[in-house]
Amino acid sequence: MIKAHESLVEKEITRLIKQKEDAVNHKDRRRFLEVIHPGMRTYIQEQKRWFDDAVRWIDRGSFRLKMISLIPGKEHQVRVWLEQQYSRKGKTTTVKFPLLFQETEKGWRDADLPFYHIARGDVLVHYSDERLKEQALISLEAADRAVHGLERQFGWHPAERLEVKLYHSPEVFRQSIKLSLPDWAGGWHEAGQSVKLIGTAAVTDRKLLSSGIVHEVTHQMISEMTGDNAAYWLQEGAAEYFQSHLLPGIRTEEEEAYVKPRWSLGRLETIHLESLPEKEAKAYYAECDQFFRFLMEQYGVEKVKQLFAVLELSPAVDRDSGEKLPLINRRTRSAIRKVYGKSLEQLERDWIRSLKEEGGARPKPSVDPSAD
Repeated sequence: MIKAHESLVEKEITRLIKQKEDAVNHKDRRRFLEVIHPGMRTYIQEQKRWFDDAVRWIDRGSFRLKMISLIPGKEHQVRVWLEQQYSRKGKTTTVKFPLLFQETEKGWRDADLPFYHIARGDVLVHYSDERLKEQALISLEAADRAVHGLERQFGWHPAERLEVKLYHSPEVFRQSIKLSLPDWAGGWHEAGQSVKLIGTAAVTDRKLLSSGIVHEVTHQMISEMTGDNAAYWLQEGAAEYFQSHLLPGIRTEEEEAYVKPRWSLGRLETIHLESLPEKEAKAYYAECDQFFRFLMEQYGVEKVKQLFAVLELSPAVDRDSGEKLPLINRRTRSAIRKVYGKSLEQLERDWIRSLKEEGGARPKPSVDPSAD
């Protein structure tokens, strides 16, 4: 009887894997999402974005999923090793990874990687390899402190339990987000998703890991406080700023002097960050950081809070940030004029003037980095 049951389960899982493969190749998002566990809202949102990217990125009809093995897990769960393959402009990519399937009221469903878990309060950390436990504990502490720090500054608290996912493999991390993600990306967050970072069994820099967590948690705060209407430069500027200013112990005490901006803010708005080479991406982050620092140092945190509040008045659009770039740029420009009484170009001129007047000197930030 047990063997017969296992045979039926394997047959059903094989069918679901084939359904995912066919759904990608035929660009059928509904059938693709039917395979996902209906109770995992964060994972559903992540898979929506994964699917939308995949059907644009890969060569049509090239997506393949093959079961390598199936191992019974806890009650109503099985672990499946998969081989995923696709081509992009004729170049084939193959990756192997485990996937958890769980039996639900609607039958067996894809339930994400078979993570390990630790939790504290409103933060839940998932990690893909037990060797990442120390990093998971560091991440849990940093995420918890980041939530409290941002709550003090902005009165924000996560709408739902904040999830962090750590991946032991850079390729599995990339494949779990979207196939087009550049190799230089080490962390990720978009509205409705978990905070994601690449982990490593050898913890070499606790501060770097903690600052990365703060960066991504800041993204979640901004997405929730603005209805996900903040321009890319605002998102990245705030995340870069707070990762080095929010928490004592990981704050950069001596910062580099301002450097001449590489792009105008108008040009910065049009750049798709993920399409940049690593060196240019670093310059993008640096410029966003510098302009956001100017807003904080010149006008203070209350104006930023007002900016977020005005942005939240616009309806949320459930699309990838890159796809709605023109829309969120317009909304951010409009909100800036209402809150600061100046256009983006006027603020830019003030910023450039301040750089010349200060000659690279930095005033102290107005944000209060007091301890929890």
